[in-house]
Amino acid sequence: MSRLIFVWLAAIFVLLCLGWSGCSPSGESGLDEEKESNYLVGRSRKSAQNYTGAIEAFEQALEANPRSAAAHLELGLIYYQNVTTHWARAIYHFEKYLELRPKANNADLIRQNIGYCKLALAKEVPYTPNNDLIRKEVERMGRENMDLRRQVEQLKAQLSLRPVSAANGAAAFKSLNGSTLKPLVQVPSNPALRYAQPGERQPEPPPADETARPMAASKTHVVKSGDTPYAIARIYGVKLASLLGANPGLDPRRLRPGQTVVIPWQ
Repeated sequence: MSRLIFVWLAAIFVLLCLGWSGCSPSGESGLDEEKESNYLVGRSRKSAQNYTGAIEAFEQALEANPRSAAAHLELGLIYYQNVTTHWARAIYHFEKYLELRPKANNADLIRQNIGYCKLALAKEVPYTPNNDLIRKEVERMGRENMDLRRQVEQLKAQLSLRPVSAANGAAAFKSLNGSTLKPLVQVPSNPALRYAQPGERQPEPPPADETARPMAASKTHVVKSGDTPYAIARIYGVKLASLLGANPGLDPRRLRPGQTVVIPWQ
């Protein structure tokens, strides 16, 4: 009896295994993708900075398994980080990766990479009147030009206030200390200051008018660990294109903690 039960259990186990194998995806799993021979060759060549050879190996991995998300990701990263003249190819492979792995842990980062590639691609497209990307870029540059003009006008207004503030300070100082002046005392060319008499303390210069203090022309953000241009733009409610335009020397792929990022005007 016990032997019969054992045979039945063994048969059920075999049926379950067959059912599981029949329901599993026809393509390789994520771990199997990374064990594929062409993929391993591509990783080795990429580590040796042989990017042309790595691209060839990863493309062969896709020929062997067109649904290899790992190979698409590696090709996208090479075109994005190492061969930065093929933005369209990087966008294609990143989008294929998200199509195959929509819930990947790095999905948000890949979307940010796609956004940066699209901006870089827009700058390389020749001008045509109906090109929507170029139109948006021209509009952004126009907004930045208006911001610069506004900052220049603010600086002019601040500079025009400084002489008036100095004159007011000099008059106030003279009215308070005029009674202590004695005849035949030489006064410096600056009417707000005079020489101290023996046994007398040198008077403090009049404080600068509060209105003469310059206002900050724009906001800044100090990069923290984990910050990205996309996240910073969302914090301050600005467009990613405007943020990158206000920081022409900024490399979105190499943000460092402590780095200062200029936040553009709205």
